[in-house]
Amino acid sequence: MKFGATLRKSIYDPWRDQYIDYNKLKRLLREDDSPAGSPVRGTDDTKWTDDDAQAFFEELVNNQLEKVKNFHKSTYQKLTERTNSCEQRLEPVAAAIKGAEQGVNGGESDSPNGDGKKAVPSDDERKTTLQQVLDELDDVTKQINELEKYSRINYTGFLKIAKKHDRKRGGRVSSVRPLVKSMLAEVPFNQEDYSPLLYRLSAMYSFCRQNLEGKAQPIFKAESTTSGETYTSLKCMFAPLLSP
Repeated sequence: MKFGATLRKSIYDPWRDQYIDYNKLKRLLREDDSPAGSPVRGTDDTKWTDDDAQAFFEELVNNQLEKVKNFHKSTYQKLTERTNSCEQRLEPVAAAIKGAEQGVNGGESDSPNGDGKKAVPSDDERKTTLQQVLDELDDVTKQINELEKYSRINYTGFLKIAKKHDRKRGGRVSSVRPLVKSMLAEVPFNQEDYSPLLYRLSAMYSFCRQNLEGKAQPIFKAESTTSGETYTSLKCMFAPLLSP
């Protein structure tokens, strides 16, 4: 299957306009000027000018690569913010579970007693929050998976079009594939490690599902460091709150 068809099948429709415009780049190469699979020679070669080469490279790097890079960056940031928001929404629920545990063990649970503490959510409120957060986690997880696929298909697209350029226009200009490959090695969408975000989502999934099923699970905060960045996450204890 040709890459153009593979790209079309891989597109996540809400992001359709944010993918590499592979067809536009192919048009800029003016593929019809020379036989497929061979460098441009003879009279066909004279149709490909330095201006053509410059127009192709500017579109590839300044427009297409920048578009993909910026979209990935903004989308990943939004997904991180949504993950943070889910954790914040679960904090009162986790505090209520902790309070219930302390009550069983002889401690005191938090209550709205006018001393500035937050009101403890009721059972119905907790269930509503847990279900709403679970729905949000489903959507965030789906979009992270789509973003991973988005990164891979675009990375492949840039390498494919650079290779096509060198094969069809390499008789006139130097190879661009090594330069494009070097640029791709520096862009965030080719370097992003999604595992810290997925780990946080997994912990919240477990917390929400277990507590909706009546198997109370406490959450505790922990700091983790990945790729030089430290973040605080809410992690789930996978043992039941109370022994049977």
